[in-house]
Amino acid sequence: MTRAQFASTTLAAAGAAWLLGLAGVLPLSETVRTQVWPALPLLAIVSLGAYAFVNIGYNLLAFRECPEAYHELMQEIQEAKDDLRAKNVDIS
Repeated sequence: MTRAQFASTTLAAAGAAWLLGLAGVLPLSETVRTQVWPALPLLAIVSLGAYAFVNIGYNLLAFRECPEAYHELMQEIQEAKDDLRAKNVDIS
């Protein structure tokens, strides 16, 4: 199973469970069904956004801990600048 298939299957199962909860098929208390359950998709999106923000921030901070990758990237940037200058492109 590919990662995309796994993600879509998981998302479909979670969506089906959420809809069953909204329809009253799942045994949920009235408070949970009317106040908590409808907000779960929003909570999932906010949680995913927070995870992505923290993950990107951590990887940006940890990038300098890979000196060979840093130097390789800087060399590629310099090569790209030189190539653009050779083609008379303004790179201000």
